[in-house]
Amino acid sequence: MELIELLLRLLFMSLMYFGVSSEVTTSPPGNLGSGGGPVDQQVVPTPRPDKPGAGGGVRSPIVIESVDAVVMESFPMQVSLTVTGYQQDGCQFPVNVEQRREGNRVYVDIYREVEPDVMCPMVIISYEANIRLDGGFEPGSYEIRVNDFTLPLDL
Repeated sequence: MELIELLLRLLFMSLMYFGVSSEVTTSPPGNLGSGGGPVDQQVVPTPRPDKPGAGGGVRSPIVIESVDAVVMESFPMQVSLTVTGYQQDGCQFPVNVEQRREGNRVYVDIYREVEPDVMCPMVIISYEANIRLDGGFEPGSYEIRVNDFTLPLDL
């Protein structure tokens, strides 16, 4: 097993040396040790996310694990989200939050703009945020979508 891991590491280093962009890991993503820290802290290229960002980087979405809605008693009602998740790498780029509404659907995009050729440590970083949704909400059924996580909300 150690020989396979060594060969994978050598392959990864040779790919990086010759400028080939590829993600090679020797442990499954999200594999955490008993102390809550990552088991393997090797350096891998940042995954190339789906959309290019406006600042020249690529969008690296935050992985969302849970979303809870808090409805404030006001008129019209205000909604705040408690979001938890994680970043898939150890790069320290600012987190951007964008939101938009289409009828009774609310979309919240949480992401970082990562430079395309940056090397990041393979460390999972937890993410928590309280996000107040723009505008007021009338009674009714809503669908809140935070990245790939969907939360139905009845007010």
